Amino acid sequence: MKEMAFEYVDMKYCIPSDMERKSGIWILRTGRSIAKSHYYVGPKVSENYSLHFVLNGKVSLVYGEEEVTLSEGDAFCLFPHIRYSYWESNHHPESPLRTHSVTLNGEFAVSALNRIGLHPHKPFIRNAMKAELPGVLNQIYECVDDDTLGSEFARQKWVYHLFELLSGAPAKKGTRSNWLEQSLHYMDSHYMEGITVTDVVEHAGVHRTHLYCEFIRVHGISPSHYLMKLRMERAAALLTETDVSVTEAAFSLGYSNLHTFSRAFAKYHHTSPTAYRQQYVLVPT
Repeated sequence: MKEMAFEYVDMKYCIPSDMERKSGIWILRTGRSIAKSHYYVGPKVSENYSLHFVLNGKVSLVYGEEEVTLSEGDAFCLFPHIRYSYWESNHHPESPLRTHSVTLNGEFAVSALNRIGLHPHKPFIRNAMKAELPGVLNQIYECVDDDTLGSEFARQKWVYHLFELLSGAPAKKGTRSNWLEQSLHYMDSHYMEGITVTDVVEHAGVHRTHLYCEFIRVHGISPSHYLMKLRMERAAALLTETDVSVTEAAFSLGYSNLHTFSRAFAKYHHTSPTAYRQQYVLVPT
């Protein structure tokens, strides 16, 4: 470890690949530190998103006008352009403060941090160190400065696994506060795969009647009509903007046969798929 003014540090640096930068979140550096007596950092500001995991001891963190004391197993994040200071609470030479840091950048970094409950106004997590997390931090440490072909995939894997662990246990179905929004996204993402309202209900984890009532109240349309709208608008685009056949359009939209698709299309557009194509496709002159 390298001796600094207030700590011993072992830091590794990463040069992210183009692929990592395009992913929206990447690792810049990671390292371990052991505090010396009178350990104190700041006041200063960070240019990146720096996650710090308390492996041993206690640390006091000041962010803005707030102060918090964190212990072994806790974690905190330094957000860009916010003044902060932190120092060791009650230094013990035989058991000093030890931390492991992972510094991130990218346009999606703040969204990922917010997703696990870290915000500039609350930049810490209690009991963040789940059983697997030290191993993931070690994996990041081992691969962060690896410039061999494919190493960027390992870094991306471990940074996402890190966030997976920090997010905690997944919520049970029906307990998510945004289940209605997620139901809409579920239909938007999978309507071409033959899903039914029963699938949407199962995904939401709520009673079918509750889903229908809330969906109509918020979106002004039932889930079944919303699914039909998505499919029929896409069907119209396939028939007028591509050269796929009517049968190919039916199968592409998750229908098991041409008859069922044609009947649904005629009910929605008041004409058959073939007539619709003939009506709206411009004939070259």
